[in-house]
Amino acid sequence: MAPQLETIPRIISMTNQVGGSGKSTSGVTIGAICAEWGYRTLVVDGDDQCDASVALGYMNPDAMEGQKTIYDCLANGAKLREAIVPAFAGPAGAAGSKRLANLDLVLGSGEMENAEQHLTTAMARELWLKRLLDQVKGEYDVVIIDCPGNLGLVVIGAILASDEVVACIKPGFKELRGLTRIEQKIALVEEQFGEFGAHAVLKGIIMVDVPTSRSQGAVWDDGKKMAVNSYGDLVLRGHTGEQIGVRRSTKIPESYAHQKVLPQYDRAGEATYDYIAIAKGLGFSKQR
Repeated sequence: MAPQLETIPRIISMTNQVGGSGKSTSGVTIGAICAEWGYRTLVVDGDDQCDASVALGYMNPDAMEGQKTIYDCLANGAKLREAIVPAFAGPAGAAGSKRLANLDLVLGSGEMENAEQHLTTAMARELWLKRLLDQVKGEYDVVIIDCPGNLGLVVIGAILASDEVVACIKPGFKELRGLTRIEQKIALVEEQFGEFGAHAVLKGIIMVDVPTSRSQGAVWDDGKKMAVNSYGDLVLRGHTGEQIGVRRSTKIPESYAHQKVLPQYDRAGEATYDYIAIAKGLGFSKQR
């Protein structure tokens, strides 16, 4: 009998240089869609805001007695498996909450605000996340990393560990200008760490909180044209095919408040359909 080949996961970093750009929502939503489609999926919460952890059922990871977090793995030598927990729709352990099949989470930590300080003096500091993910190589098909809202050492480590980078931005000229810095950071990581396997590429751009036709203005229209002219098909399209990104929806903050990923909270909603289209645009499809 031929030996079974080890699965090599597809690793994607969700990035932007500022917070509040839809990284966490996009990461957990695409992760949930991939899991529903049959991919063994791991979401890594690398942001000290812990939004991905909250969205997947864990309101305060640092208060969970005896439970390791990503910061324990970074700073205290814990194994990555010790920080992995099952994802839930609803608060973990609460009555009525649902375990999400095929979806796991590396718990975030508020202590990640100290990660830059720790990494400054660490040996081979840029390799921190790559080495952690190597511990679970073969156990997942997709790994999605929710990065903090900056381009510091934590994000450099995420890009180095990744195959692909997806930039999440809100409509606007200032936000579009920030994409150049992300491209520069990806190129710098490959240039300096290519010998360690750095090979990430900018795979897609997700525009979130996109105005509907009722609220659309000239600023958004100009920004949309600029994005498409500059990045072409990298700007991912929503459900209609013609419409760019994820439409503005009150269901997105509501789903976060209820600690339920968007496909569980508002399955037939416009934003959910947009994220399904975006997942397809990233090359994912239903597995047999």
